Amino acid sequence: MEQINKILVVVDPTVERDFVLDKAKLVARATGASLHLFINNENTLSEQSYFYEGIGKDFFKTQSKLFRDHYKKLLSEIEGELKDEGFTVTSEFAENNHLAESIIEHADALQANLVIKSTHHHDVLERSIITNTDWRLIRKCPLPVMLVKPGEWHDDGKIVTAIDPLHVKASQSRLDHVLLESAAKIAALFKQSVRVFHSYFPFVSALFPLGGESEEYLRRIGDQHRKKVLEVMAEHGLAEDKLELSRGELAPDLVRYLKSSNANLLVIGALSRNFLERAIVGNTAEKILEDCPCDVLVMKAG
Repeated sequence: MEQINKILVVVDPTVERDFVLDKAKLVARATGASLHLFINNENTLSEQSYFYEGIGKDFFKTQSKLFRDHYKKLLSEIEGELKDEGFTVTSEFAENNHLAESIIEHADALQANLVIKSTHHHDVLERSIITNTDWRLIRKCPLPVMLVKPGEWHDDGKIVTAIDPLHVKASQSRLDHVLLESAAKIAALFKQSVRVFHSYFPFVSALFPLGGESEEYLRRIGDQHRKKVLEVMAEHGLAEDKLELSRGELAPDLVRYLKSSNANLLVIGALSRNFLERAIVGNTAEKILEDCPCDVLVMKAG
């Protein structure tokens, strides 16, 4: 992960308390980065969208100005509060049709190193909702994207990364190395402990095991995964006591570990995949992201 000096902070004007601001300040304090506040909200009230007899262009111009002024005032107030706290801050409001593309466009123009955005929290379901915008950012944004969940960081928390060096595409990508390097840097930056999670799920049925051979098979597969993961970790100076090896389904096992370890941040990777792979892998990713109890940093292989 490269040095962070500019952060694009996507502000959600619909919530009473936006935890994205808390996390943006946390990162900015640790890195010395400047903050660029950004709100994008399409104005659907225009003379092209509606026709009312007797209402002229001036009405729509006035309404559009009030619309823009409202959000610019909100950004100005937040900007002022952050400047009073000693942060370097700018802000911008946009009215583009597609939020994800607008975020990517402005991050590129800003030459930002990181995008921070909150995920919506649904009180009834008591879970965070990963929106279509989040998925588009994960797939298309070339920068690291930090998805913020409601809640504060634990003082004794962990920075956890999930790697898979035995994946068929692992040899074609530096992603696992990017994740390990980034997790270690972040842990050092925030004085947190780093942990590496890996889950393997051998093709042995729990209902119909292979008799006497199954235990030997499971042990052999487990040893193979442990050895490979430790080899990759060793390249980054990470010892075996930093590894959490799990035998089971990735999503529920990882979520359970994140909860039990007081994880503050999960560092995961996004690979370019074909349509079928996105359908399969996306289902697992959706379970992880929506049930994850901590913030999530999504990295690209670069």
